[in-house]
Formats: sequence, structure tokens, C-alpha cells
Amino acid sequence: MSYDFKNNASREYLEDIITLNRITIIHLSGTAYDPDVVNIQKKVIIINNNYQSNFSYEFRIAHELAHLLCRASSENYNLSLLTKNDIEKQANIDGIQLLINFYFSEIASSKLRWNYRFQFITTFGLGPLTHLVEKILNPIKNSV
Repeated sequence: MSYDFKNNASREYLEDIITLNRITIIHLSGTAYDPDVVNIQKKVIIINNNYQSNFSYEFRIAHELAHLLCRASSENYNLSLLTKNDIEKQANIDGIQLLINFYFSEIASSKLRWNYRFQFITTFGLGPLTHLVEKILNPIKNSV
């Protein structure tokens, strides 16, 4: 599996989720410091094309989708990927889980998933969130 294949296929996977859930995604060009935003009530994700982040575009979308799909709220959220805020941390976890569901869809073994975790982390630029990926993929925790 090459990075480009996973990149394109993961975008299609996320676009399918967006379409299925009737979510609107808007791409704007703000400053490098303006984070992505989600409006829960309007089911809108706003992606800043200029936002400087080492996280992949796919993870940024998955993070915002997690706010919409996994939380009942009527608030707006800014993309704060490294925050300790519980809502943002949970969106990171849920966003990672969305990508895991896609990336490892053909690998049922938790041990194999664990072995490929660094490829997954690299593919989606999740280096700073390695601890969360490992928490989700931990084969010992998941085999109990």
C-alpha cells in the first residue's frame, strides 16, 4: 500500500461520511494561524486551506467530523489538536478511530494493526498524538 493510495482512498472514505450525514464542508483561505472550525448546529465544517499544521488534511477532517458525529452539543469548536481540553482530546481519539476504521479495514488482527501503527501514524501526520494511537491500538488492552 502506498501513501498516495491511502491518501486518496481515505479522502473518499471521509467524503462518503460527510455526504451520508449531510454535512457541509467549506474551504476558506484564512491566515496560517486560523484553525479549522465546526458548527454543530448547522453541521458545517470550515477548513482553512492556509492553516499550518503537521497533521494531515485527512486527520483534520476526521477530527472535525468527530465533533459532529460523536458528541451532542450546540457549540462551535476550533481545531486544537494538542489541547488538554476533554472535548478536543475526545475529538482527537474519535478522529483517530475514524481513520483506523478505514486504514485497517482489511486487517482484523489487533497484533498486526499494532505492528503497522507507525505506518498509520506517518500516513496521517499523527506523531504528536502517537500516545493516543497506541492507546486505541494496544493489542494487550484490546484482547481482554
